[in-house]
Amino acid sequence: MPRHTRRRLTHNPPTTEQGLRWANDLPSEILSIIASESGSAACYVTLRRVCKGWGNALSMAPFPPLPSPQVPFLLVPPRGIDSTASCPLGYAYPLPFPVPSRTASFPLPQLQGTLGCICVGSSHGWLISLGRDSSLSLINPVTADSISLPHLSTMDNTVLSFDKDSSPQYHLRQNGKSFSQFSIVHRSVLSSDPVQDPGFTVLLFLSGLTNCCFTWRKGSTRWHQYLHEPFLVEDVVFVKGVFAAINWSINLAIFDFRNLETPLMIIYEDALFKVLPKEAFLVEAAGDLWLVLKLVKSGDCRMHRGAIQVFQIHMRGDVDGSREAEAIEIQSLTNCVLFVGHGSSVCVTVDQFPWLAPDTVYFTHFYTKLGKAQNIAHHGGVYKFTVSSKAARKAFTVGQPRYSVLWNCLRFHWVTPNLNRLNP
Repeated sequence: MPRHTRRRLTHNPPTTEQGLRWANDLPSEILSIIASESGSAACYVTLRRVCKGWGNALSMAPFPPLPSPQVPFLLVPPRGIDSTASCPLGYAYPLPFPVPSRTASFPLPQLQGTLGCICVGSSHGWLISLGRDSSLSLINPVTADSISLPHLSTMDNTVLSFDKDSSPQYHLRQNGKSFSQFSIVHRSVLSSDPVQDPGFTVLLFLSGLTNCCFTWRKGSTRWHQYLHEPFLVEDVVFVKGVFAAINWSINLAIFDFRNLETPLMIIYEDALFKVLPKEAFLVEAAGDLWLVLKLVKSGDCRMHRGAIQVFQIHMRGDVDGSREAEAIEIQSLTNCVLFVGHGSSVCVTVDQFPWLAPDTVYFTHFYTKLGKAQNIAHHGGVYKFTVSSKAARKAFTVGQPRYSVLWNCLRFHWVTPNLNRLNP
């Protein structure tokens, strides 16, 4: 009877250096072509994170020609209050969403000067970053370019009272309330891309201040304060040379800062709607002003039909100086896709991104569920709403359950990847 001899097969896996040797030897021109063929800036960022060699090669190579605008990714704040060195500003969820899990996201790279900072706004692909010492910066998470802004401490102290000795956070006290680093900036937005428009304007609304806002332009060493009629801003967007804002009662206001010496504010007194929504968002779409109403309050787990309504706002002025605004409901977005968030809403068309479903609105929503041991867990997710059919479903769940204070203080932001670079 034949005897079979068992022989142990040994396998020596290649080391990390051997396994990545082919990657390190790949020419930067090939990497640039791969990124260009993908058509996605999110893919470009992912390629840079594969290994150090690819990151260095793509940083030195010219940026690939990518379509504009890009599909935005969702910036999710860190899990905890304290930012860490590995994840200073949060995690990015690129589109399309592969699976509704943690593996779908990737941490933003460590950017210089972002340790201890939080993101308080996103416009034209730039993040507005706030530090613990009241420092403000504009940061491009794709190119790593940054623009320093004046500290909040340069604002008029007759309006604001600062406590510089507070540790480890920077606080603002106004009308008997104390606002920490995580809630001091209520809304922040840019007028345009700082690379394409050196005369861009930064607009800030601070928490607790309803009768003033602050602007900054390149060359100024401090924030310019503008006093106006009481108006608690719910959302603000830049459209046709001016900033359009709405309050929680859905009154419309126009802020015109084209001449900083004589800024102008126009309030449309009549509310666009008599029923108050839970949240309201403004979107600039090819020069038009759209209004998105969210009719479901945070905490609700189920998303019912009609949770979202979309309107186009028409503003008219009469010869006698009276002004009127009208909101006309949009029954279908046709080939448009909206990503709505306060100060960071984006509109794209499916002509450039055919894999996107048209006539849809993506929005974030926070809800509570009964977890293990009968504990209430606070979750966040992104929902997809079809305007014509008024059907809503969850696109994916964001990360893991977090404390409710994180959902309220550390906001989500849509970020449109921007590959334009500042002049060296």
